[in-house]
Amino acid sequence: MANEIWYSEIESTIFTDLQYMLVEKTDAPFPELNCTTSSKSESLENVSDFPNLYVHLLPLVELGNDLENQTVNGVRATVELQVYSDQSEDECRKIMTACIQEMKKLRFNVPMFPDPQTAAEKKYFAIGRFSRVIGAGDTAIVPQD
Repeated sequence: MANEIWYSEIESTIFTDLQYMLVEKTDAPFPELNCTTSSKSESLENVSDFPNLYVHLLPLVELGNDLENQTVNGVRATVELQVYSDQSEDECRKIMTACIQEMKKLRFNVPMFPDPQTAAEKKYFAIGRFSRVIGAGDTAIVPQD
């Protein structure tokens, strides 16, 4: 049976997966990428380490209530990924493309593909949102006991 507070672990599970696949894995495509869940990285002005990936889980929406309504059976999870670069829009695009591939492996939808943009001189960013329904017994996201 899944952990009763399984939904509180969604952001850390996604963060850990992205950090491993993009940064830590032996053949990782972006070993220099700084990954964070710190809200200090929520805006370009606060980012000091480039390139940077900020992973943020937006507020969850409960789904799949049963008649007793005693447990959380499912949620709609929306994850926002923000990529910041001091090199180019192309670097943002490459990092975000790798993020999209990893999020698709976790069965997330991409409602709107990110469009890299220039914020200021030598400051570039791309923001993407990913969404899916996650159930309490979902083995792709929820750690099992």
